[in-house]
Amino acid sequence: MTRIEFIGHSKHLGRVGDSAEGAVLLVPLKLHQIISQLLEREGWRTLVASAVGRHDVVDLRPLVERNLLRRRIRLGWFYGRPLVAALYRTFTLARARVAARLVQSHLDEHPGARVMAFNGFLIPDALALAVGEALGRERMVLEQGFFPATNQYDTRGINYDSSLPRDPAFYRMVAHRVPADIPAGLVHRISKQKHTKPATMPGRYVFVPFQVPSDMQVLAHSPWIRDMVHFYEVIARLADKRPDLNFVVKEHPSFPLSIQDRVTKHHRIWFANHNETRSLIEGAQALIVINSTVGLEGLFLQKKVVTLGNAPYNVEGLVLHAEDEEALLAAVDVLDTWTPDPDLRAAYIRYVYNVFLLKGDHKAPDDQFLSALRRRAARKDEHSLRLEEFAAVLGRDSTMSATKDV
Repeated sequence: MTRIEFIGHSKHLGRVGDSAEGAVLLVPLKLHQIISQLLEREGWRTLVASAVGRHDVVDLRPLVERNLLRRRIRLGWFYGRPLVAALYRTFTLARARVAARLVQSHLDEHPGARVMAFNGFLIPDALALAVGEALGRERMVLEQGFFPATNQYDTRGINYDSSLPRDPAFYRMVAHRVPADIPAGLVHRISKQKHTKPATMPGRYVFVPFQVPSDMQVLAHSPWIRDMVHFYEVIARLADKRPDLNFVVKEHPSFPLSIQDRVTKHHRIWFANHNETRSLIEGAQALIVINSTVGLEGLFLQKKVVTLGNAPYNVEGLVLHAEDEEALLAAVDVLDTWTPDPDLRAAYIRYVYNVFLLKGDHKAPDDQFLSALRRRAARKDEHSLRLEEFAAVLGRDSTMSATKDV
């Protein structure tokens, strides 16, 4: 019998599970299957007790609120109603508790298995991670990579939560040992908004890519920008204070709702929702981002980048970071004289592309894909070994060497 190495509760990992020849166990997602399995394994009493929270190993209510918040952002006219929200909380919490008990049952049966999740911010993946953490289990978290045909895969998390170091000394240490390959292109995003005619751009501008307001990157890693309306207002105030600057905004193509009818138009802020992102980056004098992948693409295209949130590329010497509006104004004022370290930028991009990210497609994983997952999980891959080496230089735990920010 094949040993179970990973246990997950996800709609995104089906192909990984199918290709793993029994090494990945995916807890079912459909409620009737969850109930059937739990009844078979632990009986009616456990099922009922789980549904009312008597077997909770972790409080799942914050995760339910997170899912509800996402729905309110996208469908506020419906999920903003108190009765709908109350019904959603009640049903989703009971369902999550039953699923969590089934995840726990499988983890108990396979004490050597790690938890596997995709993104891990929302239920169902989030509850599997929460149960695993409560039981002291190691994790493997996957997500789409920063460049085409790549994946994030990490034992800590994704994006800012990952083990990707933010200490420039790390990249200087490994620079001469990282392959010279660089990405061939950038991520292509298809717009879900109406109209397709590209906008005409001003001669000089700062590019401001908006993000999905219900995404983990905003809800979990944007300490002071609340949403895209607030982001626009911050840029509008910046435009008022710096009348020599123009700003081009592009709303995220994956989010169908526009803010344009909710904000006061500013004569030096252009919307370019249907212009190609790469051309907007190439034409910009600089970028202001929260923590978008577009910021990393800007670095790739040798642009100056200002970050407002927690980004995995918040590395001193790569970007300017602003923790409030005053710091943003200061960062903008030095853009003409500040230059990113070109050697550090090259080392960072080469390391991320060649070492940190996993090449391939999680929807069509091959043997190399699965082998890479196992090596990263066991901390036997090149990235893990480089972290250990750097930790030894610093004299600290390798799992903490990623936490130094700009």
